[in-house]
Amino acid sequence: MRTGLVPTPTVGLTTAADALRDEEAERTRRFIRIGWLVAVFSIACTLRMPGNRDLAYLLIGAIGVTTLASVAVERVLARTQTVHAWMMNTLALLCVGCGALAILYTGIFAGAPLMITLGIYFFCRTERRAAAIAVFAIASGAHAVIAVLVISGSIEEPGFLPVRSNISLQAQIAGHLCAQFGYIMAFWLARSTRAASLHALSELQKATRLAAARAAQLDELRDDLDRALKVGGRGRFTGTVVGSWELGNVLGRGGMGEVYEAQHVDNQRPAAVKLLRRELMLDKAHVDRFLREVRAASSLESPNVVQVYEASRPDDLVSFLAMERLRGDTLGAILRGGGMLDRGAVVELVKQLAGVLELARKAGMVHRDLKPHNVFKTDAGVWKLLDFGVAVLADTTGTLTGGGVIGTPGYMAPEQAKGEGVDHRADLYALGAIIYRCLTGRVPFAGNDMASVLYAMVHDAPIRPSALGTLPTDVDRVLAIALAKSRSDRFQTAVDLSEALGQALANRLAPSWRVAGDALIRAKPWRELEVDPPRSPGT
Repeated sequence: MRTGLVPTPTVGLTTAADALRDEEAERTRRFIRIGWLVAVFSIACTLRMPGNRDLAYLLIGAIGVTTLASVAVERVLARTQTVHAWMMNTLALLCVGCGALAILYTGIFAGAPLMITLGIYFFCRTERRAAAIAVFAIASGAHAVIAVLVISGSIEEPGFLPVRSNISLQAQIAGHLCAQFGYIMAFWLARSTRAASLHALSELQKATRLAAARAAQLDELRDDLDRALKVGGRGRFTGTVVGSWELGNVLGRGGMGEVYEAQHVDNQRPAAVKLLRRELMLDKAHVDRFLREVRAASSLESPNVVQVYEASRPDDLVSFLAMERLRGDTLGAILRGGGMLDRGAVVELVKQLAGVLELARKAGMVHRDLKPHNVFKTDAGVWKLLDFGVAVLADTTGTLTGGGVIGTPGYMAPEQAKGEGVDHRADLYALGAIIYRCLTGRVPFAGNDMASVLYAMVHDAPIRPSALGTLPTDVDRVLAIALAKSRSDRFQTAVDLSEALGQALANRLAPSWRVAGDALIRAKPWRELEVDPPRSPGT
């Protein structure tokens, strides 16, 4: 027996920031090595160039200190591949200091600003935005201060390439502004390059994850083809222990995952365990929907809700939900087999579902996907409401599709079809649609595509129920209220709907409900069943 789900070892996917951080370490080492060559060249040139000897020796000393510091940084990077902020900030300040001394030594319009521009581009690609701004501000500001003092005549330029006396003040200012523009462009290029790299790596990472998910889907499809897809066959996790449950044969498969029959490893208690498909665990929306079902199903204590035995935690490797093992069939399957339910069965169905919906209303919860497929009748005759995976709190859209329509066409309320906020009365509409289907053998609205169904739900009336079967006219009134376009016109509680339906089927509907139903029918008359006219003889 296997004793857990062990994921196949894979190469860990870092974030885009992690990838750039690793790249920064290697890029820094290359920059430092190039810097050593620049340092040797600069010292050699400084020793041979004319100029202020005191500044020359000060510059050589600064280059030497910076070089020693860079050696220490390079050794740390070679050993740890980790860029420490304090090291890089210190090295950046030393380089800026060397640049300022080089400007003083050579002159404000000599070649030193070019090296500063390259330094700004390198150091400002860091992930630390504040450090990048500080490096740019200090380097640019130091040059600006020196230039202002020299151009204004406050100090005599000490560089061996001084500003010529015949150059106009405007030309000197323009020349310095060009240097500052170069600094600004270097800073902007550094930050935009980093942002573009982050975006590109992030998109690549998404594509990699999607490819991994597609590969997992293909693997699972191959596995599924190798196994019998019929219910009752072995699944890929048959024999595995998940939580406290040993998984058996597959009870069902769906888009979200698989349901296995299971038994407790200690007391052999039977259960059904729902597993989220492994490729969907990469998708936060699907994980959220699964955990939503866990929370919703666990919060309602009723014999008409599937009892939850155990559930995974958000940080578990495998998302699962262990619940009571149901034996019976869904209302959808029952209706497909028989077309309709008898009146007594409908009354009992609605009575039991009304109890669950009333609990949900008091808890501020809306199921949002009430339909025959999500209603289950056990062998003991108990109706169970299934699948709280898209349940939300009342008065919210709460969709997992960013404002899209959640629910099943034909059973969703008009406000739900329009993507508006929903409350418990959306579930009452769906219950009314189920009643309509059970008593007439038809869904209230049908069409060739989803758009036509949703349009009819919002704007049209269904066919009169009593025209589709031998039903009392009171049933027309009850369903007119239950399927009202405006939720304020509907029954306000499931208990009211259940009681009114029982009265209507017995021709004893309360006068207040008759008045309300008649008013809605006058405002929005039922459609009548279309009957082809009899053909004339000989045609």
